[in-house]
Amino acid sequence: MPLSNGTLAAAGRSNGRAIALMALSMSALAANDSIVRYIGASVPVGEVMVVRGVALCLILIAGCRLSGQSIQIGDLLHRWCLLRGGAEVLGTYLFLMSLNLLPIALATTLVFTAPIILTALSGPLFGEKVGIWRWCAVLAGFSGVMLITAPGTEFWQPAMALPVAVAAMVVLRDICTRFVADHVTSGAVSLTTAIAVTLGGTASLFWSQWVPVTIVQSGWLILAAAIIGVSFFSYIVAVRMGELAAISPVQYLIILWAVFYGAVVWGEYPGPRQIAGGLVIVVSGLLILYREHVRHAERREEKYLKGGADA
Repeated sequence: MPLSNGTLAAAGRSNGRAIALMALSMSALAANDSIVRYIGASVPVGEVMVVRGVALCLILIAGCRLSGQSIQIGDLLHRWCLLRGGAEVLGTYLFLMSLNLLPIALATTLVFTAPIILTALSGPLFGEKVGIWRWCAVLAGFSGVMLITAPGTEFWQPAMALPVAVAAMVVLRDICTRFVADHVTSGAVSLTTAIAVTLGGTASLFWSQWVPVTIVQSGWLILAAAIIGVSFFSYIVAVRMGELAAISPVQYLIILWAVFYGAVVWGEYPGPRQIAGGLVIVVSGLLILYREHVRHAERREEKYLKGGADA
């Protein structure tokens, strides 16, 4: 049965709101990264994770209460939530380290190889069929990484491996998210991750000497926690409200914000190699998203036709 004009209009409005929320989420995340990089120049990474993490936990608890989401200890200790939290701890630590060593736009762009890595692993891990177009996108994405990092040349920096490792942790985090039980609320998943990151930062006491945090620095980190809290919630609502094919490309907005903050705050301007490689990565990611949208539409049509035949 074809969709009515009213149904199409409603879907369009939902996607429009979801796109706006995703844009808000990515803008907030870029602002958080910039604040953390600014404070991270004088405060150890683990200490940043703790101060921001404590504030974020309090914000998430308040947000869950206001939204009516229940938080059960059993949900917080769900094995896939815990594994997801572990991946987030390592990913956060590596990303904060990379921000201290690389231009913010470069680090952010390399992290966005995550969709490419996930596509390459979707076959052996989930038995999904990866067609020729998506394999071409995977290969192109990795060629973009090689173009940016240029291993074996004067452009190569060992620190470039950090955001690529972060991308691997993002993939692990997303895989874990797929296995979290349906009864576990998004708020509980986010809170578990925030607690894990805070505890992970505390563990750095064993190998890193902490320094006194000033009131001003604490204020910046609390602001960063509030901003990333906005990013978390707007991201979750966007994913639940809109179609992934419509909202996923908006995530690449964070790269533009990273270029903006890098240029305005630190005077960092991407070179030709970074621009070319970044464009290849973005286009590859968008192609993967498009092919996923096509596959989803084909599966939905097959299901509809099968239902009609059975009737």
